[in-house]
Amino acid sequence: MNLNDLKTKYGSCKKCINCKTDTKVFGCGNLTAKIAIVGEGPGKDEVAKLTPFVGAAGQLLDKILAAIDLKREDLFFTNSVLCRTDERNRTPVKSEIQNCRDRLFEELSIIKPRYTLLVGGTALNTVMTGGYKIMEAHGQWYTHLSPPCYFYYAIPHPSWILHSVTEKETQAKKRIMWNDIKKFKADMEVFDKAVSFDKRENK
Repeated sequence: MNLNDLKTKYGSCKKCINCKTDTKVFGCGNLTAKIAIVGEGPGKDEVAKLTPFVGAAGQLLDKILAAIDLKREDLFFTNSVLCRTDERNRTPVKSEIQNCRDRLFEELSIIKPRYTLLVGGTALNTVMTGGYKIMEAHGQWYTHLSPPCYFYYAIPHPSWILHSVTEKETQAKKRIMWNDIKKFKADMEVFDKAVSFDKRENK
């Protein structure tokens, strides 16, 4: 299966109420990416451009990743759900997450990333299904013992920073994010040296 097959398979999905009217935003990016990025769901800008993470939060995420020398063109971006939930971008409910979970794992199976960055609580709970609270679970690694990816790392969603009320709050949140993303990079470098990955990955 390739991404076009995936779009054909799920392009007409109507399991969720909003699927009947909303445009579906599939993952896109580097198809041989070493790192995949999973967010919550598309917003207005993502629907308009049919591309994940291109709104204000996505632009901030680009800057965060650039700070550890990760370029957008080297990554694959997708979301927990394909459809915009509503005009306020509410958090997807459990049924919506569950309806889209198989698609997410099939999408990651096509890319076969070595690492997956889970951006926000929805992404973390979509993959790990553990009822995690992101502000207790961020900055930590999570593992699956089977493909498509074995190593997952959670960080807060950039929108968390954008919703700050004061400059002091913004700076405090930025420090938390910076510490998380630095650890992500440092740990990957250790794993790359210590873990024997399948040579077929060629990553």
